[in-house]
Amino acid sequence: MAFTLRPYQLEAVDATIKHFRQHPEPALIVLPTGAGKSLVIAELAKRARGRVLVLAHVKELVAQNHSKYCAYGLEADIFAAGLQQKESSGKVVFGSVQSVARNLSLFDGAFSLLIVDECHRISDDDDSQYQQIIQHLQKTNPQLRLLGLTATPYRLGKGWIYQYHYHGITRGDGNSLFRDCIYELPLRYMIKHGFLVPPERLDMPIVQYDFSRLETRSNGLFSEVDLNRELKQQNRITPHIISQIVEYAETRKGVMIFASTVEHAREVHGLLPSGEAALVSAETPPGERDALIEAFKQQQLRYLVNVAVLTTGFDAPHVDLIAIFAPHRVRQPVSADRRARFTAGPRQDRLPDPGLCRQSPRFVHAGSGR
Repeated sequence: MAFTLRPYQLEAVDATIKHFRQHPEPALIVLPTGAGKSLVIAELAKRARGRVLVLAHVKELVAQNHSKYCAYGLEADIFAAGLQQKESSGKVVFGSVQSVARNLSLFDGAFSLLIVDECHRISDDDDSQYQQIIQHLQKTNPQLRLLGLTATPYRLGKGWIYQYHYHGITRGDGNSLFRDCIYELPLRYMIKHGFLVPPERLDMPIVQYDFSRLETRSNGLFSEVDLNRELKQQNRITPHIISQIVEYAETRKGVMIFASTVEHAREVHGLLPSGEAALVSAETPPGERDALIEAFKQQQLRYLVNVAVLTTGFDAPHVDLIAIFAPHRVRQPVSADRRARFTAGPRQDRLPDPGLCRQSPRFVHAGSGR
C-alpha cells in the first residue's frame, strides 16, 4: 500500500533535495509528532541514488520507518538486535543505533545519505554511538549527507541543535552538528488544518507535587535520587492525585501516566484499580513489556504507567487521558502532542494514525514549581 504525501511532507522532501544539491553540510527537518516523519523518510530513501542508512534509537521506530518504506513495494534491510534481524547489504538499511554502532565493520560499504530519526538525541561526545557511526561512514564517503529529523530541536542544558534557520534566524553556534534547519512545520498548522486535535489541559481540583526545591543537572534533567527523596517527603499527595485520576477516568478509554522515577511508578501502579493497570519501565523484560503494551492497546487494561519509555515510537489510538506526574523538564509538556493526532478525512497512515481518537485528549500535570 503506497501513501500519498501531504503537501507539507512533499515540501520537506523538496527542501532536503534542494539543500543537498547545493550544500554538503548536515541539515535538519523539524516536524511535530503526528506529522508523518516516517513517510518523509521513506520518500527520501526511495528517491536517493546511492545507499541510505536510517537510524533510530528504539526498535519500534526502526520497524515503523521500515514498514512505511516497504509499503511502496520496495525492499530494505533491518539491522536491529531487538527485531532479531541483522542485514546490512541492501541499498536501504533501517538500523538501531546500538546495533549498528556495535557492528561498524559491517557498514564499510559507501552510503550516500544518513538519516537520523529523533536526532535531538545525538550527543556532542565524540565517543557516543551516534558520533562513532557518523565518523565511520564519513571515512568511507567524505561526501556523506547527514539529515536529522525531530519534533524537539531544543535541548535543555545545550540549547538549539542547529545554527541557522531558513527564515534567517541564527539560533545555535558553530559547534552545532546541524548547520541548517531547512524545514519546520509548526504544531498549530497541524491543529488548524485538522491533522491533530487540540489538546485540552484539565484544571482538576487536586493537590500537586512541589518540585521547586529541585535543581537540574548540566543536561537539564533532574537526579533520580533527588526526585525519589522529594517524592517520599510528599508521599501523602500521591493517593489524592490517583483518586482524582481514577474518578475522571471512568469515562475515558485509555489512560497513560508518566511517573518521575521507577520507585514512584511502583507507588502509582499500586494505587490504581487492581487488574486494570500495568507498569512498564527500563527494568521490565522485553517480552513482558511487549505483552503489557499489547494488552493496553487492545483495551484489556485502562491504565498504563511508565517512566520515560513510551515517549517515542509508541502509538495507542484510544488514549484520551494523559497524566504527567513529573516536573517540567522541557520547553513544552512532554508527550503533549503524542496523543493529539487526528485525521479529519481518510487515514493516511493505517498503522500509527490515531484516527480513532475523535475527542481532544485531556492532560493533567501533577507537578508544579519548575
